[in-house]
Amino acid sequence: MPSDRMMEAIGRMERAMSRIEQAAEECLRAPTSPTIDRAEAEAALQSLDALIADLKGTAHG
Repeated sequence: MPSDRMMEAIGRMERAMSRIEQAAEECLRAPTSPTIDRAEAEAALQSLDALIADLKGTAHG
């Protein structure tokens, strides 16, 4: 059975992918005005960094 940490990591990955998909859809709807919300981009990167760290910890721990 998956560990709690792995389930949390999977949940974070799903949320990050959802945000990426939403951003992609917004870009496709408005290709003439490409804007990036810096705070959201940084939050997404931090989330992915945390996910990678968790997955590395699960693989090595």
